[in-house]
Amino acid sequence: MPDVITFLGQQSWLVEVGATRILVDPVVETSFGHSSQLRFEIHPARRIDLDLMPRVDAVVVTNEHLDHFHLPSLRRLPADIPVVTHRLMPKVCTDELEALGREVHLLDHAEPLKIGGAELSLLQGDPDVPVWESRVTSLYVKPVGAAGGGVFIQSDTAVSQDVPADCTPEVFIATHNAQVPPAGELGAFDNLLPVPEAQAPEVAGLELLSSLLNDTAARFPSVRLIALSGGGYVQAPRKHGEFLWNDFGELEEIANALSIDTKLIGLAPGESAVYDKDRTGKTGVPWITRTEPTTPVEPSDRQARGDFDPATPMPPIFERTADEADMRLIHEELAGLAPLIMLSPLGRELVNTNVYLGRQAGPLRFAVHLRGTPQGDVVHALNLNSARFEPWPGGMRDALFTIPSGIDVNSVDLVSVLRGEIHIWELAVSRLRQWYVGDRMDSPVAFLYGALSEQVRPDLAARLYQSLRT
Repeated sequence: MPDVITFLGQQSWLVEVGATRILVDPVVETSFGHSSQLRFEIHPARRIDLDLMPRVDAVVVTNEHLDHFHLPSLRRLPADIPVVTHRLMPKVCTDELEALGREVHLLDHAEPLKIGGAELSLLQGDPDVPVWESRVTSLYVKPVGAAGGGVFIQSDTAVSQDVPADCTPEVFIATHNAQVPPAGELGAFDNLLPVPEAQAPEVAGLELLSSLLNDTAARFPSVRLIALSGGGYVQAPRKHGEFLWNDFGELEEIANALSIDTKLIGLAPGESAVYDKDRTGKTGVPWITRTEPTTPVEPSDRQARGDFDPATPMPPIFERTADEADMRLIHEELAGLAPLIMLSPLGRELVNTNVYLGRQAGPLRFAVHLRGTPQGDVVHALNLNSARFEPWPGGMRDALFTIPSGIDVNSVDLVSVLRGEIHIWELAVSRLRQWYVGDRMDSPVAFLYGALSEQVRPDLAARLYQSLRT
């Protein structure tokens, strides 16, 4: 009997190995997100009929990111399906699984678990990854008793150099998380400053294919089939069209036309790859159907070029007006974040930034431009001498050209993160701008991803999950 991988969209998969079905990081709703004010709709749009979906033997959750650990989807699945996750999954997440009445299996790194005719294990990623990826695991599924073969799903982290010797998959599902925005748009990590950097957002399709295919082939010579996942969402309300290099079918044609040794198969939501030692085929499943998006999604022009205009309006996600209680919470959180910034890689970069845009940098090195406060738009800046944020009299443009790093954000949206109404990732990809010097992994957004993550702020995560229950 041939094995099968079925793509549900974004980073959700159904893996059939040894006649056992494993559902991985399921998002079975049409969108994900923590607020009705901001949704991330699966693209291409599709509908999943759970009544027609074949019975699964287990669910695997590889990490706590909101497009992997999706409580509304987990709630809709039969309660007797066990959930498997890594032992380092934040307790706030496993508590929610148990509150749903799920049987939860916690695995150590590379610990095997037999489920039916399949043996699965969860593998930690490379140790040199940002903190918000440090608990992300990849999944390896193979037939029970087999010396190798099976499927490796990369998830949201770099694959470690220290994978077990018996991890020799036949199929590799690579996470394509480049999420390259179209011309004139900023991604979450992009810089308001027009400074060159090694990880520039302008990425060519061939570079993506090289990293996804050639690097995988070098790491896992056993792999003969690669599939892609990730980048499969659009925002509502709309921010921009689809991400560049996001058509997996097109990437399949390009890769295979170039006669790359390892075959790439680009699946759309609702398509399966059926494979055995003699053949590989693509087919559809009756329980996933293509639908129209809530708003039209235009393709992005790969040939277009354009710089981002900082004067572009940034309307808030939430329509209410920030009040004095909101501002007190922001100031309390900034006071707590100040020493953390100074101890972080971002802080070390700022301490050593003595010249900024050709002028001596003063002690103010990190700015927070708050839009829509009761006093209007204001700036608070981190003074490295006092380790405190203090009011600064200038505006956004003055801060951008005077203070070496900072963020530009609507007060009501920032408060929504600090009250546990949306996740920092949701804000960063939609309504937050930043500027910085140095590497993007030492940027303000990178710092906030760590400081406000589920690992560091389980209180915020608990409020998010409570909102999903109701």
